[in-house]
Amino acid sequence: MPKDCVQRIIKVGKKSLPSVLTRGMEIDVNYAIITQDDWRDPIINYLQYPTLPYEKRVRIMALNYLMWNGDLVQKSKDEVLLRCLGKKEYIKVMRETHEGICGAHQVGRKMCWLIRRYGYFWPTMMKDCTNYSKGCEACQRHGPIQQAPSVPMNLVVKP
Repeated sequence: MPKDCVQRIIKVGKKSLPSVLTRGMEIDVNYAIITQDDWRDPIINYLQYPTLPYEKRVRIMALNYLMWNGDLVQKSKDEVLLRCLGKKEYIKVMRETHEGICGAHQVGRKMCWLIRRYGYFWPTMMKDCTNYSKGCEACQRHGPIQQAPSVPMNLVVKP
């Protein structure tokens, strides 16, 4: 680990919602390790020590977040608190949602909607879910065949 990286270990419990349990799916994220290059770190520092000088961007971004039981959560528009995840955690959540026990290999938009419904958030959710579903080998192998011509199409002139 580089010398300039700072680590904090945060204990995280199980996240399970009734709608998830009826499907039989439960996502377990045991420990969150926050390093200095994590996107949550400036927001957490600002929320813990608001009197220190911070960039304007961080102060504006922190308006949408709060600390809840030692976790960073986002206040969504529909008044739901979504737990913010780091990179290792959200890769695990995407894998479980896409190809886990109840994963149905959904496309990126549906996968993003499901993850938000389970109560998780990170800033690049839509892009990451889309890239993950496009990179799934099983989806590519068993998905619909793309009917693209192998050569450029030529105009047909009507006589």
